[in-house]
Amino acid sequence: MVKPITDAELEIMKILWRENRPLSFKEIRTELEVGTDWNKSTIQTLLRRLCEKGSVAAQEHYVVLYTANVSREEYVRAEVPAFLDRVFDGSAMKLVAALRRGGTLSDGDIAELRAFFKAEGGEQDE
Repeated sequence: MVKPITDAELEIMKILWRENRPLSFKEIRTELEVGTDWNKSTIQTLLRRLCEKGSVAAQEHYVVLYTANVSREEYVRAEVPAFLDRVFDGSAMKLVAALRRGGTLSDGDIAELRAFFKAEGGEQDE
């Protein structure tokens, strides 16, 4: 079971997912210094919490290397239902409508969704 990840912890997970290899604290810190004002102890705390949750593994070599234990796909599968419940009363349709009305969902996106559902067997030829 995937434990909830805070927005700050998610920033570290994104780095681990993107790099897809064990990373040292220094590599993670260097990456986070670009987009945040977090200090060393904040990053250490976030990594410790992720390890305690089981979302990240820390392996001792010459330095400690951190690896994601939870894939992006596992995280999304765990978070999407909670997000839909919290924001859209559990309705995927309300989410899609909000994306369309907000201008986020383009005609190209809709065409891709149609192709996806057709390939998945969820749409019949008309």
